[in-house]
Amino acid sequence: MVELTIRAAREVTLDQIVASHTNIGIEVEKVRIDPQNRLSEQPFPTDFSEEVGEFVEHEFFNAQIEFAMPVEPDVEKNSARAAQIVQAVANHLGPGERLWPYSCPPPLTQPLEQRHISRQPEETYSYRERLSHVYDLRRILNTGIHINLSFTEPALAALLQLTEFSTTDELYVHLAQYFMLHRWLFTYLFGATPLAFAGYFPGDAPTHPVRSLRSGPLGFPTNIHGDYQSVPRYVARIEKAIATGELLAPGQYYEPVRLKSTAGKDPRKLLETGISHLELRAFDLNPGTVTGVTADQLRLVQSLAVYFAVEPPLEAEEFETELAVARQLNDLIAMEDPRDASTCQNQAEEILSQLVSFAAFYEFPAEYQCSIHHFLETCTDCTRSLSYKVWQQIGKLGNPALSNECFTFKFEPESD
Repeated sequence: MVELTIRAAREVTLDQIVASHTNIGIEVEKVRIDPQNRLSEQPFPTDFSEEVGEFVEHEFFNAQIEFAMPVEPDVEKNSARAAQIVQAVANHLGPGERLWPYSCPPPLTQPLEQRHISRQPEETYSYRERLSHVYDLRRILNTGIHINLSFTEPALAALLQLTEFSTTDELYVHLAQYFMLHRWLFTYLFGATPLAFAGYFPGDAPTHPVRSLRSGPLGFPTNIHGDYQSVPRYVARIEKAIATGELLAPGQYYEPVRLKSTAGKDPRKLLETGISHLELRAFDLNPGTVTGVTADQLRLVQSLAVYFAVEPPLEAEEFETELAVARQLNDLIAMEDPRDASTCQNQAEEILSQLVSFAAFYEFPAEYQCSIHHFLETCTDCTRSLSYKVWQQIGKLGNPALSNECFTFKFEPESD
């Protein structure tokens, strides 16, 4: 842990930043299913109340639905509001429809075809149609959680005082680098897709459960590797990929971390207005909760964001070398058997132990320190990992289509 000098002039402390100045905006992707666990063929739901409708969006497939939640730093408020919105939509679905709680697709009894692709929004339909000829549609049907993360203006000012960065863009690029380097940690801790259901694999399936099909080489498709050295280089890499045909559009940039601007989706907006937030895209749905993500998970993301922000900057060559290793490690961990100890157990314990000390030193709120301890403890026993619990629960469900319109997996309580 880097020892920091707390400047008397600083108005916002790190414990305040983590709990009150680290904004979280959740995007939840889910799939609508019918009573037989098949993709719903019913029209996309409409006529939502004004309080709910503004947060509901179309996705790639007609049966998919995305919830773009309001931004809120308070984790409890964030989680409660998100659960309220998802449940309200679940209650508004067509007769017999339910929301599938798992990131990998439900059983696919027939091939995915053009008719399954959403026609809305109309202006982007041609892009989706072209993309369907690039990727296996079954892999695009993987859903998950995206977390839009940013710091408030007071937090940015305080963090710039504490670090060597002269601009907020430099700080956010640094943060993006650290999240890219630690994707494997989230795959290890948050992985929740140990297996896929019927029809997902074109050939032989893995012979054992894994930690995260979605986050590994058999999950959601990837295309190019981005450039995280600076904003101009990040934008240039995407524009070059579009010019050479590697990407059809900026939206096809599927790296785990995106630099984002509220000014628009065009990457060049980043050059004009700067980075407004990071979009963290590498999270499986947690099927044990309506929203697909728990308060503990959100608090860990916020805590790591503050911790990463004040970590030492990396030299360009050092970062690229470490990123290549981190990519390989993530794919390895994603395909590990959750019944066994992980290759990364010692590394994960080391990072989380450092985070425990960091949070204690800067007096993070008790609930944040408890959340960090929770994930540290899961590293010591593979049966406490989320992927293991999900694998066990799937085996017990038999037919997972329960009566609740927004059903979740019910995990056994942990024994002390």
